[in-house]
Amino acid sequence: MKKIGQVTIIAVLLMTLSVAAVFAGGQGDGAAAGTGGAWKWERKVTLVCPWGVGGGADGTLRPLQPLLQDILGVPVEIVNVEGAGGANGIVFTQKQPADGYTYVLTTQSIILLDLQKILPFDYQKELQPVSKLVHSTNLLTSSKRFQTGKYNNFQEMIAYAKAHPQELSCGMLTATGQDSVSMKQTLAAALGVSIPEVDRYIKTVPYGGGAELTAAMVGGHLSLGVSGSEEIQGLIESGDIIPLIAMSENRLSSVPNVPCTKDLGINSFVGSWRAIYARTNTPQAAVDSLAAALKKAWDSPSYQEFMKNSGYLDRPGYATKAETQALAASEYQIFTAYLKDIGILK
Repeated sequence: MKKIGQVTIIAVLLMTLSVAAVFAGGQGDGAAAGTGGAWKWERKVTLVCPWGVGGGADGTLRPLQPLLQDILGVPVEIVNVEGAGGANGIVFTQKQPADGYTYVLTTQSIILLDLQKILPFDYQKELQPVSKLVHSTNLLTSSKRFQTGKYNNFQEMIAYAKAHPQELSCGMLTATGQDSVSMKQTLAAALGVSIPEVDRYIKTVPYGGGAELTAAMVGGHLSLGVSGSEEIQGLIESGDIIPLIAMSENRLSSVPNVPCTKDLGINSFVGSWRAIYARTNTPQAAVDSLAAALKKAWDSPSYQEFMKNSGYLDRPGYATKAETQALAASEYQIFTAYLKDIGILK
């Protein structure tokens, strides 16, 4: 009887410990799901956004923040370090300790900065992808206030630009970023000119943030703009901004009556993707743990709803480190060719 009693007590103790472990895991013990507890999160995690509050990049992170906090069990802070077309945020991140607690949101605009040697270090050597989150579609849009009585659609806008060179101006966040690439590829094909000749017809104006750009369009101070569809959906619905063309292989579900570039035989499909990167020498256990947490957050009902409402589900969004590396490598080739076309690279 004594031995049986000891066995019973041990069994009860083991069961109690197991239940406690499960309960602790459900509350967030600092180890991301799927990592086996290989990395213990002990303090605040910083996500650097190299662009301002209110733009598409910042908007991708905001709904992710509370989800990551719950999964990691530590505070998650978004720090906007804007300026220089995203370079300031990347440089800021590279200067932080590679201790697993600082990450940065990147887009292919950073690839363009790297190709132009604007960054003070080798971007591909210093930073590595963790996970891609979204891949949006760029829209070329028009200010309703400006266009009234001048043109009603993309083809009419092109005809107006030919008849009134330099009267139209197009805003984007980076003059040599992915938004500029998609815009100039599209306009060059439609105008029947080379990429450098687009400026003869339509002026390009860089803006520091998405809120500033859209305010200029709503006010009629800027005639055209290029941005991710998710950034301006509300203004499209209000009628202040008119979508002219989607720069993609397929029409967007949010504006199915708006033509896409493929409809017009234009080979212009660059759209902004956003991925989380880390310093290359960040502990692998931390990278793996954050990748697992990002996937869990991405799969959550609330983030899926956010992507649906923002039009992010028209293109594949989430991608692993290897998949993101392959995508980046292919776009290095695309953007190298573009920069050669406009004379920046030899």
